[in-house]
Amino acid sequence: MLASVVLVATPAEAARTSWRGVITFDKNQQHQFDSRVVWRLLKRTGNGPWKLVEKKAWRAGGGLPGRGGQDSCAKNRGWLPNGTYHLQLHRDYHGNLIKGRAFRLDDKRCPSGTQRNQLFLHTEQGAGSRQCRNQPGDQVCRWEWPRINDYKSYGCIKMAPGDLAELARVFQRHFSAGVRHRLSRVQLRVVR
Repeated sequence: MLASVVLVATPAEAARTSWRGVITFDKNQQHQFDSRVVWRLLKRTGNGPWKLVEKKAWRAGGGLPGRGGQDSCAKNRGWLPNGTYHLQLHRDYHGNLIKGRAFRLDDKRCPSGTQRNQLFLHTEQGAGSRQCRNQPGDQVCRWEWPRINDYKSYGCIKMAPGDLAELARVFQRHFSAGVRHRLSRVQLRVVR
């Protein structure tokens, strides 16, 4: 994990301060389950330049192992298409497979035109972002790495629960949960 830097503004500066958040999913072409999610917080006072004030990085993965796992057009198995996404943080998402803390991303067309939908940045956990009881086999409500490759996903971005919780904490210092923010304010970028 990278060190973070946080700058403190005076009350007058704070009144004229703008914040921009960028989450980048940087795909590792050699090992898709050892990719990175990088958080960058930029600050601008008045009409001045944007300055990087915080940067953090965590391990992440995406897609399924084997054929199609790195194909951004493979629905429900390939990793996300490159590009920029709106995102919305859910403190306790209640989906069929995805539960607890999660970032919901825009649907996106891959280069061939295939529509990719139900895209998330998430982890394996139950409702309330809790880990369920350990049982034999792979549990969708429990992080079992390294015994089971929990960085794999059905086409989303996956992080370890503690890493996702930390990303949500730094995000919520300047951006609200439950809001689909403008791209000029906060965005997720998928690269490589």
